[in-house]
Amino acid sequence: MTSLSVTMILLGILLLNASLSLEKIQDLIRSPQLLLAGLVANVGLPVVVLYFASLIMSFTSAPEHVQSIIVALALLSTVPVAGAATAYTQNSDGDVPLAVGLVLISIFLSPWLMPISLDFINWAAVGDYTAALSQLKGGAPTLVLLLSVLLPSLLGLALRPLLGAQRIESAKPTLKLINSICLLLLNYTNASLALPQAFASPEWGFLASAFTFVVLLCSIDFMAGWWLAKLLRAKTGQCLALMFGVGMNNNGTALVLASLAFANQPKILIPMILYSLVQNLIASASATLISTRVSSL
Repeated sequence: MTSLSVTMILLGILLLNASLSLEKIQDLIRSPQLLLAGLVANVGLPVVVLYFASLIMSFTSAPEHVQSIIVALALLSTVPVAGAATAYTQNSDGDVPLAVGLVLISIFLSPWLMPISLDFINWAAVGDYTAALSQLKGGAPTLVLLLSVLLPSLLGLALRPLLGAQRIESAKPTLKLINSICLLLLNYTNASLALPQAFASPEWGFLASAFTFVVLLCSIDFMAGWWLAKLLRAKTGQCLALMFGVGMNNNGTALVLASLAFANQPKILIPMILYSLVQNLIASASATLISTRVSSL
């Protein structure tokens, strides 16, 4: 319980800092169709991918491997958009208000969207893991989301006008340092639960399967975000915001929920930790590639 409390506090600090840094709140709803499309894609696309992935894995992997990997990636499909998506969007000269809007609307709606996503995953599930997913539909996960996700975000939005833009701007180096420390502690806390068991007697088949499908899901999400924006005739900056918004999920929230519901099954945390690494590597590579192409024009 102590570990869960610490994780919730760290996640809350990250989201509080992100909300404090928000500018131009009135611009968040200037592209409602893109906000809606990004939210639907972020929540619904992984469910479809995971359904077909589970079919493939049922023939190529051991059943217990399928269960752990699908449960982990299904959890990631139910959590809000990662706050880091806004940073990648800004660094790539993308539409920051749209990126922030995707993060906030997914956070605000997550207590209600998560049970819907879990219901659909259970309906389309292949393999004996539906009972494990059903454990997350109780009141405790919703309370975690409210206390560690929604409440800090609302608090940050409320504090911004009180503190003033100038004070927050001068405090940004300190906020970034706090974010880095929280991310380090958050990943260390959860990795310490899973990695020792994973590498004490490594199951290379499980690790290979987890890494393969993590890369597959991340890549599809990023590409789908870009092409969805293009389909809606969005500008380049909006395409970038949608790509990062659809492609990145708040891994910290998923780890909190996994620690709550699967405390005796730390193997489920391993695909989540891999996902956190892979989504940041893909986001960094995408931002670098796009910046290089723009500078060469």
